[in-house]
Amino acid sequence: MALLFCMFPYTQIIPLESYNQPYAAVFSAAALLAMWPVISARFPFPDAVALGALAVLGLFAFAATCFPSPKPQEVKYLLIYLSPILFAMAGFATIHSFPALADKVITLSAFIWVLVGIVQATVAPDFATQLVGEFGDAADDLIDSGRGVLGLAPEPTHFGFHMIIMAALLVLVGGRNVMALVCIATAVLIARSSSALLALILGALIYFLIFGGRARLALVLIIPLYYLVGLLVDGGMLPAEWRITRLMTEFWYDPFYLLTSDASANARLGGIYVGAKEIVSNYFFPAGLSHETWFARVGPIMSENGWLIFISLTGIPSGILIAIYQLGIFGLLILGFMLWRMMTRLRSHIETLLVCSVVFVFFSQYMISTPGFGLIYGAVLARKVAAGERLGWGRRMRGRRKLAENYPQAGMQAG
Repeated sequence: MALLFCMFPYTQIIPLESYNQPYAAVFSAAALLAMWPVISARFPFPDAVALGALAVLGLFAFAATCFPSPKPQEVKYLLIYLSPILFAMAGFATIHSFPALADKVITLSAFIWVLVGIVQATVAPDFATQLVGEFGDAADDLIDSGRGVLGLAPEPTHFGFHMIIMAALLVLVGGRNVMALVCIATAVLIARSSSALLALILGALIYFLIFGGRARLALVLIIPLYYLVGLLVDGGMLPAEWRITRLMTEFWYDPFYLLTSDASANARLGGIYVGAKEIVSNYFFPAGLSHETWFARVGPIMSENGWLIFISLTGIPSGILIAIYQLGIFGLLILGFMLWRMMTRLRSHIETLLVCSVVFVFFSQYMISTPGFGLIYGAVLARKVAAGERLGWGRRMRGRRKLAENYPQAGMQAG
């Protein structure tokens, strides 16, 4: 049940005025308690320390800067630090202990998300939108405006982001590359999210630069691809009503369009830029969790950056950078370690590419308090632990047996 509710984080049972619903957290807490023996025995110790340190430092910063009268927004900030350890450990234990069941739940959930998106895009824009409560009321207006559909999310951007996360889970848990590509196509063509497309592009760029090896030579294709976009646009080869067509057209005539004119991408790219700038300006000193600290900076930030269309009033619009802003150098060290663990030593190129894209989802305005961040982290760790059991320990034991057979005395010493 915990994994199932993590797959549908926006589904409302009791109407609440919030994007994320509490059911994933409640059932994940129950799963954590039920499978604590597995977690204590198998969960990697350095990752447990990092997640625990994130939670403890978040609690300390909350107590130091928000008491005696914490505001509701500051309580939401606190969830940024408490949620990852919950979802990561519960997700790890579930995937590690029941890999076949986890694969089925993730695959079925992805199929449902894709199916709902297709029905909304082709038949009824408001299909199943009652499951996200009042946020589903905008379904018809979104279609009329040329934006994508909601799926089972409160807005197309969250639909697109969630499909990228599900694509990564599909390859990490079950190796389902084809279904993962279907999810990516859904994010781009059905959710029509410019921010999701941006996360995929930036994720691919980082993948090629850092992990691509000889494949990074493919970066020389960027210029030919730009002219290919122009060929498709000028040739009228794509349906004019698609938002992706409009974005490609704008990109062809203005390569900086996403940054300067598209409100969604401007807010997210702008959030990354100004967030990093604020962190550096503070010399990585912790700003704390007080909402007033950020709110007082909104006006000066807008006046200093005239190209910004708007900036969030509730905090740095970046799931990763808001934690580094609030915890300073401590947040940088902890999250730096966690992101390194997430992106390195994976099984395949497609896993690495998709996890890099997921990292950019959370660099965007998508908080790490959502189930997706902890779940991806837990899935990556489950993959690494499983690989260690099959390859590391297995090879070590075979090597010891072979050594003992050929050199009995050495074998005794090795044992």
